[in-house]
Amino acid sequence: MKTPAKKRTAAELAAAVLWCALTLGTDRLFFRYDWRTPAFFVYKALFLVLAFGLVHGAVTLVQKLRAGDKFARRWVAWTLPYLAVNLVILLIVWPGIWGNDDLAVLYLARTLQPNSWQHFLTSGAFILSLMFVPMPGGVVLVQNLLISGIVGCFAATAQDLAEKRLTRPVRPAWFALVYLPFLLPPVLMHTQQPFRTTWSTWTELFLVFMLVAMYLRGTKLNKKELAAIVILGTLAASWRSECVYYLAAIPVLLALLCTRRLLRPLAVGAVTALVLVGYFVCSRYSSALMGEAWQYKMIALCYQTAALVQDADPVEDAEALADIDRVFDVEFCRANPETHGNELRGGMIAGRGGSAEDWSACQKAIIKLALKYPKSMLRERAGVFYNTLRQRQNGQSNQKIAFASAFLLYESEPTQDDQKSFLQDSAAVQPLNKELRRAFIVDMASSTDFAGGLIDLTWWMLPPFVLLGLALAVLLVQRRWILFFAAGTFFARIPLVFLTAPDTYFMYYLTPFIAGYAVAAAAVLYAVLKRKLKSERITG
Repeated sequence: MKTPAKKRTAAELAAAVLWCALTLGTDRLFFRYDWRTPAFFVYKALFLVLAFGLVHGAVTLVQKLRAGDKFARRWVAWTLPYLAVNLVILLIVWPGIWGNDDLAVLYLARTLQPNSWQHFLTSGAFILSLMFVPMPGGVVLVQNLLISGIVGCFAATAQDLAEKRLTRPVRPAWFALVYLPFLLPPVLMHTQQPFRTTWSTWTELFLVFMLVAMYLRGTKLNKKELAAIVILGTLAASWRSECVYYLAAIPVLLALLCTRRLLRPLAVGAVTALVLVGYFVCSRYSSALMGEAWQYKMIALCYQTAALVQDADPVEDAEALADIDRVFDVEFCRANPETHGNELRGGMIAGRGGSAEDWSACQKAIIKLALKYPKSMLRERAGVFYNTLRQRQNGQSNQKIAFASAFLLYESEPTQDDQKSFLQDSAAVQPLNKELRRAFIVDMASSTDFAGGLIDLTWWMLPPFVLLGLALAVLLVQRRWILFFAAGTFFARIPLVFLTAPDTYFMYYLTPFIAGYAVAAAAVLYAVLKRKLKSERITG
């Protein structure tokens, strides 16, 4: 007998409330919070919403599987194999790959405090994940589950769309092409690191994919889908500062849905307005947490400033250099032209105080020198891009170093408070096999001779960037506007990061890196389906 919808919803809500109550006990495995703070009630309310969504989703999925729903069965069939791969890797690198920034976020999450430098959304993701699975590895586990579910959705949707266009089904094996971009070592490694770039990247990928899928599906959007766009759009635009351009990209993609009469103009305006409101609320709160937000910008502009200071004329540009010296150590910078990386940054800001007024004057001086010496700025930017593009073993490419050194957390006694908290006050933080974990991370991140150097080649970012650029050109010629603007949304990230990247971390380009290979895989799959459709028309 089928349970009435209202009774089912009430039962699901009761289960979520019970789950939330149980966390008051399980939280003790990790958290050290004061329940009398507003943060406690906010996070428990959010947990209750997510728990209800999870229970409702699980019940709905089981019902659809029993009813033989094709999409549900395909989603499970495509999600589980990719999840299995990720879980095997997670077991090897357990409790995940934790860097200094990740540990800092985790340390504050224990008392429900946000880490302002890594964005409060990252802290929120950590805290809510830890309420579901109260151990550091739980954050990475939740991340693995979400990413695997998204990849499964990609493959299931591709198969679903193909079936609607073909009279005879294509062999499911062809849709395994969707897996390929997400099986590359850099992608798998980032899946095991709970840094905000990973969370942000997959939010962006899923948002744009969802909009394209809705367009290709050809049916009108419902209220739940519009709500999902608002939530994902707000997160995508807010999580990283360079993602602000999504405030322009989302309305364009929605307008294309409107031209196909899948969405009314009023709905486009409402969704756009809500995303804008969400972004400004997040931005305002983030700025309040940051306090003197200029200090964050100061760190981000160290390398660009160094290049300009070193090329500036000490006489002609004396006034500008004096303003810069209020924040950065100009003398150290000019005396150490060969210094780079953390050593350069540390030397430039060591012992420097300053104020917002000092930074304002410094910023104006930097702009003045940038306009006067554009080649210096471009040379510095090109150098950062060059060492990010290939992740070379020259000490100037940071991402692979960060991954390869992740095992050091277990090699010596902890010295920092966040390290001590991680190792001494958390459950299940010891690797299952330290030597295997170390060897796996090193081979995947920094070895140049492992597997004939093939793994090292997968860290090269130029191929996916070229593929993404070629896709843009082809889509422009073909006038496939929804796909053109979707690919363009990802491609726009490249010049933005080129101009603003504070360091040589691969993760800054993770979104266009994955998107480039994903677009290539989609193009191959499209060619196969097109050939299949042509064959049907000839034989039909």
